[in-house]
Amino acid sequence: MLTLASAWYESWSFWQFAITTLVAVAVGAVAAFATLRAANPKRRLDWETGYSVPLLITPQTGAGVLELTHNGVPVAHPRIVELRLRNSGRRDITQAQFHGNASLTFDLGSRVVGVLGMTSSPAGAIPPVVTLTPSARPSVVEIPPSLLARKQVFEVTVLLDGQHEEARCTAAPLIDVTVRRHSFTQAPGWRLLASSIASGSGALVAGVILALTLNQ
Repeated sequence: MLTLASAWYESWSFWQFAITTLVAVAVGAVAAFATLRAANPKRRLDWETGYSVPLLITPQTGAGVLELTHNGVPVAHPRIVELRLRNSGRRDITQAQFHGNASLTFDLGSRVVGVLGMTSSPAGAIPPVVTLTPSARPSVVEIPPSLLARKQVFEVTVLLDGQHEEARCTAAPLIDVTVRRHSFTQAPGWRLLASSIASGSGALVAGVILALTLNQ
């Protein structure tokens, strides 16, 4: 009696070969992806504006009107705005990546009266320079070619003269860097949740979690 050969799919040797081949292909794909990722690191710069707080409210009667000056120059509609930048990519953004040695420019919508302050984190990160061109572009803030370290957050607070207007990034001459408007401050809902956990308020925590879940 002749014994028929077993089907190919019942052969352990076949499946051993197939599994080995698949594993080798998967390992090769992962290695190729890792090499490509290392050779082409993602660089990204996020920006946003905050505050836009008016400093003076003119009474309807016109009596007892307050006046504000900056370096002796009257400011009719003073407003404070904060411009924030964050290098959220995996590598530093260097001066060489500013194409043609051009500057990052942001139009804040109203005349920039002056810079009130600057902060940079983490500790030791060098803040970039901020320049103004009041005669040519009074509403524009410029950031010349600068080193923006990985995960560095830079904030500049400026005094504006004018009504609230939407800020815009008008020039982003960065090579291989994605520049986007993106909110990276902590959301109020999560601050409330963290505060509730710290205080031990279980009912409020449950309510916040439910609200966050329903909003997703």
